[in-house]
Amino acid sequence: MIDPTTRPSRRSVLALGAGLGAALLSGCATTSTGTAPAAAPTRGKLTPDNPLGVLPDKPVETVIFKGGYGDQYVLDAQTIFKQRFPKAQFKHTGGQELGKQLQPRFVSGDVPDLIDNSGAGALLLPPLVDNGQLMDLTPLLEAPALDGGGKTVRDTLLPGIVDQGSFKGKPYVLYYTYTVHGLYYSRSLFDKHGWTYPATWDGMLDLCAEIKSATGMAPWTYQGKVPSYILTPLIMMAIKAGGLETRKALDTLAPGSWRSEPVLAAARALHQLVEKGYIMQGTSGLTHIQAQTYWAKGKAAFIPCGSWLESELGDVTPDGFDMVIAPTPSLTGADALPQAAIRGMGNEGYIVPAQAKNPYGGLELMRILLSPQASKNFTGQTQTLTSLAGYTPDRESTGLKSLRDALAASGDDTFHWRYGTWYPKLQTEASAATSALMTGEINPDQWSERCQKIADTLREDPSVPKYEV
Repeated sequence: MIDPTTRPSRRSVLALGAGLGAALLSGCATTSTGTAPAAAPTRGKLTPDNPLGVLPDKPVETVIFKGGYGDQYVLDAQTIFKQRFPKAQFKHTGGQELGKQLQPRFVSGDVPDLIDNSGAGALLLPPLVDNGQLMDLTPLLEAPALDGGGKTVRDTLLPGIVDQGSFKGKPYVLYYTYTVHGLYYSRSLFDKHGWTYPATWDGMLDLCAEIKSATGMAPWTYQGKVPSYILTPLIMMAIKAGGLETRKALDTLAPGSWRSEPVLAAARALHQLVEKGYIMQGTSGLTHIQAQTYWAKGKAAFIPCGSWLESELGDVTPDGFDMVIAPTPSLTGADALPQAAIRGMGNEGYIVPAQAKNPYGGLELMRILLSPQASKNFTGQTQTLTSLAGYTPDRESTGLKSLRDALAASGDDTFHWRYGTWYPKLQTEASAATSALMTGEINPDQWSERCQKIADTLREDPSVPKYEV
């Protein structure tokens, strides 16, 4: 095996809540009833050139998750901000494990003005919302978009973005990137061997047998130490088999949702990779960077991931590799959603604390980030889409083109789910159970029982806020 390079870890929205767990659930409020209401922040005069009433000489503090996307795109947006408000000054921090850094500040009330709350160590959102510690982002959404042709910010965003960041009808999170989740493979490798990406799971198993027999290459690997990555294709296949009712049942903790036939069928399908020896040896012990590096170096044919993969791998990817993304195959005979349906969702969740000293400065920077100029800049640096609809990247890699093509093919059938954000304990336990499933420690029935148990516990706990689709 090669020795994978060590690169900065990026967030996995699917791993939200892992690592910090109960400590953050209980630690974000200063008392059992939450923080005292924040005093109304000072705001300047609202004008066409300054629709949010930014005070031009008031400092803005930003804390940005610095993962696979880096934070240069935010620094570039700050430059635009300073062009608009020459007296403005920024205090900027880029880093990881933001929950550990910021949780004490939420307790004390000394909070930044804008936060990219991302990564496996992110702050948990439900307790922040429930304790009144996040600002309602409606003023930003109703403001005119920068270079938006008269549209509001809300009207320029991709469908579903505002809803994804809303809790009980109010928007508290604005997701900056638009992530597509699926299976990645090398188009040049497939062309070399004459392989065709399979539409069904039976076809996937047949192709895996051919890959292993013809090349000795492992058909699959995944990010073993972050098992939420391998949980994602399981849930994708389940929702495609059972339709949006399956998604709703999982999101709302419906009785028996993890024991339903679509979910069980998806677990049985994925477990076949274990039974047939199609998982790369040692996968369960790999970090996400290690697994992705092995894949890019040709040790495995498929890896599940979101569309940050290309940016995260960077120059680790060999020339001519031509990575592309594709939707998970459909379970044979199950087609509530078409095979082309894929998971698309916002990522990089930006929040403004309710007690921020200059929240409107934070909102203005977010308005700049969602402009065509800043979106093109971000995509040029990362080959990843923002949540701004309709802009055209200045350049397009094979990977970016494939995800744009996948979204076009999926169309109105594009879907996502939210139980992981609403109920982090469920996400953590379901991921851990999936890890055990993929190492053969438990079987699909035991997996579903384990997941159902935590869902039932959360549903029956009156202290856990409940959310509706």
